[in-house]
Formats: sequence, structure tokens, C-alpha cells
Amino acid sequence: MNITLDFRNGNLGYPGVDRLRDAIGRMGPDGELTIMVNSNDAHETDMLVEELQRQGFDYQPKGSAGNIYNIIARRHLLH
Repeated sequence: MNITLDFRNGNLGYPGVDRLRDAIGRMGPDGELTIMVNSNDAHETDMLVEELQRQGFDYQPKGSAGNIYNIIARRHLLH
């Protein structure tokens, strides 16, 4: 299951971490998570990234030509 969390309204911080945890709980082992924030708020994603790391996710930040900053995350798979 692929899930997109849209934080362009600025609800980062603890409410954002709660939404992220809820989404992670709904994901399957092969799911992908996309987190969208305004480019101006990209520096405020530390708590979300820390939660991804705690939950065992690999992630890749991706900017865009517009005003959206994305974080693409997948579960870290052991080989």
C-alpha cells in the first residue's frame, strides 16, 4: 500500500509525527510512503525523519521545481 501524507498546511511537529505513526501502522511490508511539505518548511521535517529512522525506514528527500518538498520512504529490508 502506498500512502501520501500532505503536510503543506504546516501541521508538522508532534501532530505530524502522530499522523506519520498512524500511516506507518497501515502500511504493508512493501509499501511506500510519500511525505509532502512546502519547500519553505523543509527545515522543519526533522521530527518526521527521526521517526522514520526509529521505525526502520530508508528515505530519500526530493525537491521539486515548484514549492513542494517530498520525502519518499520505504521499509528497510534486511537481505
